[in-house]
Amino acid sequence: MNPVKSKKYDFDIDVSSNTYAGELALPYVTAAVLGAETINKNRVRLMEGIVGKAVINGLSFSDVIQTATCSGGDGADLTLTTQTLTLNDLMVKEVICRKTILPTFVGAQGQMRRDGNLPPTFSEFLMSSLAAQTGTSLENLLWQGATTTFPFGFLSNDGTIDEAGINASATQDFIQHDSGSVAWDAATILGHMNGVFNAAQAVPGILQKPGCGFYVSYEAYAFFLQAMAAQNTGPGYNQSMEGATYLGYPVYPTPGIPNGTDVMVFTYPDNLVVGTNAYTGAEQAALIPVYQYDGSDNVKASLDFSVGVQVAVPADGVVGFDFA
Repeated sequence: MNPVKSKKYDFDIDVSSNTYAGELALPYVTAAVLGAETINKNRVRLMEGIVGKAVINGLSFSDVIQTATCSGGDGADLTLTTQTLTLNDLMVKEVICRKTILPTFVGAQGQMRRDGNLPPTFSEFLMSSLAAQTGTSLENLLWQGATTTFPFGFLSNDGTIDEAGINASATQDFIQHDSGSVAWDAATILGHMNGVFNAAQAVPGILQKPGCGFYVSYEAYAFFLQAMAAQNTGPGYNQSMEGATYLGYPVYPTPGIPNGTDVMVFTYPDNLVVGTNAYTGAEQAALIPVYQYDGSDNVKASLDFSVGVQVAVPADGVVGFDFA
């Protein structure tokens, strides 16, 4: 019987030098943007093709019905809001060792063949993997911001979600509901959500907006499911991990809101706007096989694109928190 020999893979995989600009860069840049879960699951409004800045117009009405008279009068119930979304120029640059990523590439090829799909080239796999990780990092920037990289997120301007960060964020004009130093857990989460919901009733028309719901961290989402399971006294309490609702409004687990941060947002997807420069021709992706020139086994990969956030109607939402 012949001894089993381990298969030796050829690590000398050629990587083509490519600079993808404009439309050629779109598969990687859009994959990076759509890799952010909040965008991928349509929990925000995505605006593409922005150059530098974009003006977002929003319409809201208060009570429009009045007593009928012969002439009537202007109710002056229409409010036009104008918000400016400013893009942040972002860059991703990574040095990747070919032999480090090769086992993952080989495994992915085998899986794709079994699924009946055409395996990608090594270069395509590198760029796609980079785009996927970029999407994960972008999700955090959208909500938490970063002082220099992304100084205007949905819930902060500096990477830390606290009351000061919210006051300098895209949702700074939302109603703020302080839960009164009551820590969030399975025993208290329904009370916090009810407080936020009660505050939202003061926002004209928000409860009728399509998709209006609670944006929470995955930890708070787990607390919510535990609380609902504990109340399993009748129909409507058996909640799945996807599609859970509270008082008929969806609860969105949001990875960009960190676990351990007692904060939630109540608004609707069309009010949370993410803008990008995709389809403007300014986006770029590049792959440089530096191993051909410096004796290493490294490849350099990069992405250049722009993203920004804003809310369409500044007052259409509630932020609930406990930062005691």
